[in-house]
Parts: sequence; structure tokens; C-alpha cells
Amino acid sequence: MSALSSSLYLALGIATATGIGATFSTSSPSTDEPGQTVRAPAALVITSPRICAALEVYTLANENDWGLRTTIAQAVLNGFNDAGRVPDCAAGVSAALAKDFSPHRWQLALDAVDAVVAGTYSVSPDACARANTVVPLSTEATSPVVARARCVIYDLAFVEVH
Repeated sequence: MSALSSSLYLALGIATATGIGATFSTSSPSTDEPGQTVRAPAALVITSPRICAALEVYTLANENDWGLRTTIAQAVLNGFNDAGRVPDCAAGVSAALAKDFSPHRWQLALDAVDAVVAGTYSVSPDACARANTVVPLSTEATSPVVARARCVIYDLAFVEVH
């Protein structure tokens, strides 16, 4: 079994064992053969706020900065709360596992989400804490949303959108 397959099975096993919103059908198993692409089960659904927020932290936090990771986590969780739901992030989790997955970086992302949820870390200033949208500056520099940004960390704008 390849390390990537092991990581996928580990992530899916943890998600289902802890009951955090991951469901899948065993009708489309991942492949363990060397040289084969690792695929998530076809019916995989992940709607756990913890996992989906951690995915955004994992994807967007390109700097080794605790404040950046927690601010992303806070903004994403605020967005979920404002929307009243967590969108299915299974495709993003599958993509992250299939491309240079870093277990250490994933754990840092989970730790940031956990700290925000538990209240052991408070994001500041208030403009960052209230944000519910994260916009990469490199791709959206002319966006009206970015123009309203009161919180910018590295190349990310944190914006409160209603």
C-alpha cells in the first residue's frame, strides 16, 4: 500500500470513526497498486466544519504563521455560520491527499481550527475576527471585495461580506 493510499485511508477512517460528517460508499474503492492514481470513493461526502475549515487552512496558509492559520480558520468558520451550512469539501480533501500531502501541515491546520473553536486562541484585530471570506490578493486584486478589506495578512485579504 502506498503512503498516499495509507494517508487517504487514515483520513477517511478518522473522519468516519469520529462521526464528523464523512460518509462514503464502498462501491468505488481507492486503488493500492503502485503507479495508480489514488481516488476517493465516488460517494464520499465531507461536511464537517472542522475538516472543511482545516482544508482551507491547509490550502491557503502558505506561510508558517500561527496567526495566519487561525485567522483563515476563523474566517472560514464564520462563513459556515453565516451560510447556515458547511459545503461538501470531499473533492478538496481528495485533491489535497493526492498532491504532495503533508501530514505535518495538515495537523497544523487542524490545530488552528481546534484552537479557534475551543476559544483558546482569539483572532485579532476585530476586522480579522469578523471576516467571513478569504480572498487571495494575487488573483482578485481588482475585486470590489478586496477593496473593502480591513485585514490583510501576507497575500490574503480577510473580508466581512454580507
